Amino acid sequence: MNKKYIIFAPSYDENVGGSISMHRLCHLINEKGAEAYLWHDGKSNFNKCSSFNTPEIFTDKVNDYIVVYMDVVSGNPISCPHVVRWFLNKPGFFSGKISYGVSELYFRFQDTFSHEKLPSEKLYVAYFVKHYYSKKNHENREGSCYMMRKGRGREIVHDVADSVLIDGLSHEETAMVFNKSKYFYCYDLYSAYSSFAAMCGCIPIVIPEEGLSESNWQPDTRLRYGIAYGDSESQILYAKETARNLLMLIEQLEFESEANVEKFIERTQEHFRHIKKSVHQIELESPYYFQALRESKNKVVVFGASESLRTLVFTLDSESVDWHYIVDNDPLKSGSKLFGKQVYLPQNLFCTEHEFDVLIVSIFHLEIREQLLSFSQVRNVYSVYD
Repeated sequence: MNKKYIIFAPSYDENVGGSISMHRLCHLINEKGAEAYLWHDGKSNFNKCSSFNTPEIFTDKVNDYIVVYMDVVSGNPISCPHVVRWFLNKPGFFSGKISYGVSELYFRFQDTFSHEKLPSEKLYVAYFVKHYYSKKNHENREGSCYMMRKGRGREIVHDVADSVLIDGLSHEETAMVFNKSKYFYCYDLYSAYSSFAAMCGCIPIVIPEEGLSESNWQPDTRLRYGIAYGDSESQILYAKETARNLLMLIEQLEFESEANVEKFIERTQEHFRHIKKSVHQIELESPYYFQALRESKNKVVVFGASESLRTLVFTLDSESVDWHYIVDNDPLKSGSKLFGKQVYLPQNLFCTEHEFDVLIVSIFHLEIREQLLSFSQVRNVYSVYD
């Protein structure tokens, strides 16, 4: 009997490529005749795409399922014996560390996300929110716009005097900016927004990473259409000349995605027919900090009020960890509630009479570790990226 699928996905957000890809994968698996579900414990809001076929599930009977985790998920939160890791970015890109288990099957979204120590197979699943983006300004354009996102922390090398930062804007707002701007400087090496800019008649320039050649940046030449890698004259010319191919390419990629998912189903069913994690292996792979937090006499704090916390909340509950607060450096989140817990600024919580153990969820865990050294009430610090 074929195994069913659990897609361990974040809440749907049309502005986040990773969430789109995971939900789309669930949809296509179901459309191809297999059985797939999004994992949701029902305790919090969980957005889905109304046009996708993505039912939900929450169960402790996981032996007959194959779970698909994103590359950023550490460990095996639902203790499933059949684990797929889907590299939607380079493994370890956000944390600098890789925390996966044995007897797992790896897939990569693009060839550039391959890892020499983690052999993977390709699973490219395209879904472009293309209805937002089209060229509406055929007159003169002025100025530029730019995006950091996954390129946060990189040196800004273009003139920002008349440049609009689009991070955090909606698709409608972004499309308006693209239709006014001549250039789009993208510090995020791998973003669909580069293609969106080209569809609006704005020239996208991906800021090169030192030591990363054009062919290593993007081995699939089709995925370079309409995009300049750097601001040389030849690259700008290439972007202009190939932009006309984008719409046809997008349709082709979405069609190919269906065939890719068919192969994925065949491959995973064959692989996990004979391979599984043992109960002992699953226990050994459980992160060490859960036991430490269970036994702690201090107040347990989670650092990082974001969607990624959804995964951790379920795991903390399943591991019987009694946790108390959420902290975040964003003043706009202070005083709000997330997953039933109040969000505090670190300086407001860690100056009370309690002693604290902190579990960091944020990808900026190294910076946060340094920050926590200044609070004498913080006794132990752990990170999901350890």
